[in-house]
Formats: sequence, structure tokens, C-alpha cells
Amino acid sequence: MGAVADYIPELAHADPDAFGICVATRDGEVYEVGDTRQPFTIQSVSKPFTYGLALSDHGEEAILAKIGVEPSGDAFNAISLRPQTGAPMNPLINAGAIAACGLVTGDDDGRRFERILEMFGRYAGRGLDVDDRVYAS
Repeated sequence: MGAVADYIPELAHADPDAFGICVATRDGEVYEVGDTRQPFTIQSVSKPFTYGLALSDHGEEAILAKIGVEPSGDAFNAISLRPQTGAPMNPLINAGAIAACGLVTGDDDGRRFERILEMFGRYAGRGLDVDDRVYAS
């Protein structure tokens, strides 16, 4: 049995025994085991996908000018910035993930958020939404 994250109070209520894995192959086969139908919050799992969307919107050169890709050695929630430029060290720490969200194109914050949520849904194979209790927590 694992320990649930409690740095976000609502996450402390998660079932520590819930576990599921789903693998979809390129040819459409789907393999599942465990609690694959139980929704869960994706938290930092979202970071590489949002970074990929920003890359798709602007190209590698433009994004690398704003977000580095070097490992920082810091915790996910550290504010690690390049000393020379102030840019985040990489997209997998919170500072880089926030910067990646800001680089997703859209007419306004609402449209950028919609694009990110739509992309997550495409990858999940179903519509996704925000868990308001986790968000508020």
C-alpha cells in the first residue's frame, strides 16, 4: 500500500489501494488491469503534454528560448530559473510547467485552457474536466 500525497489537502482523501494501468498499442489494442475506470487527478503527469502542445504551437527553437531542458536536480515544486536569463530550467518543474501553459496559443486564458483540456481528453480517449474540489484545495 502506498501513501497518498497530502500537500494538497483534497488529495489526502484518495484511496491508497487504488491502482490501474492501461496500455493502448498503435494498432488499437487496449490492455487494462486494476482500477482503470476510476477517475484520478493527473497532477504533474500533465506537464510533458502541455510542453508538447507549446512546442507544437511555436516550434522547438522558440520554446527553448523560454524554457530549458536541463535537469535541475530540484523538487517538482522548486522555482529553478537559469541565472543568466531567468527562464525556467525545464518543463517538468512547476516554473517550467507554468511557462509552458502561458506559451500555449489562444485568444485569451480561457481559450488556452480549453485547448489544453481538449488535448488531455484526446490523449485520454474521452472528455476530461477539472475536479473543482482538488482545484480549490
